[in-house]
Amino acid sequence: MTGTPGVGKSTVSKILVEKLKEFFKNDFIHINITEVVKENRLYSEKDEEMDSYVVDFKKLNDFIDKISKKSENIILDGHLSHSLDSNYTIVLRCNPEILIKRLRERGYSEKKVMENVQAEILDVCLAEAIENQPHSENSVYEIDTTNRSSESIVNEIVTALKNKESKVGCVNWLDDYFYLLE
Repeated sequence: MTGTPGVGKSTVSKILVEKLKEFFKNDFIHINITEVVKENRLYSEKDEEMDSYVVDFKKLNDFIDKISKKSENIILDGHLSHSLDSNYTIVLRCNPEILIKRLRERGYSEKKVMENVQAEILDVCLAEAIENQPHSENSVYEIDTTNRSSESIVNEIVTALKNKESKVGCVNWLDDYFYLLE
C-alpha cells in the first residue's frame, strides 16, 4: 500500500488486513514502514529540515525478510513501500486540496506540505510503483480515495486482489492543480 502521506494508507491498511483474514482464512501481517523504520532504527540518518528519516533499504529488507518467514501474507504500508519487493501494489491517491488540509493538521511544515502535494500532483508514487514492478503487468492498482469511505476502498481492493486486476492512469490532478507546482 503506497501513496503520498495523507491519502489514507494506514487507515485503509488496518481495515484491509482484517478483511483479508476473513476472506482468505489466512493470517495477514500489517507493517507500517514509517513506524518500523523509526522503532528499529532502519535508517541511515534523519533529515531534520523535512522531519523525516532516510531509510536504509538493506536493513528494512532484512527486517521484512525475517517477518516473511513467519507469514507470506504481509501488507506493507508506507509511502516508500512501492520501492520494496512485492507481488502487488495498491497506490492510494487523494485530491491535493484535501491533502494540504490533512498535512497541515498533522503539523507538517509548509515546505513538507508542498513537497508532498506536488508529489501527489505529479503521480510520483504511481510512476515509481509502475517502474518498480516490471515483473508483472497486473501488479499495480490505483485508487482515488477522495470523499470515499475506508470500507468502500477496502472492498474495491479485495475485489481487485481476488481478480488480479490492474488499474493505472485513472487519476489526473495536473490539469486542475498545475498552479501548485510553482
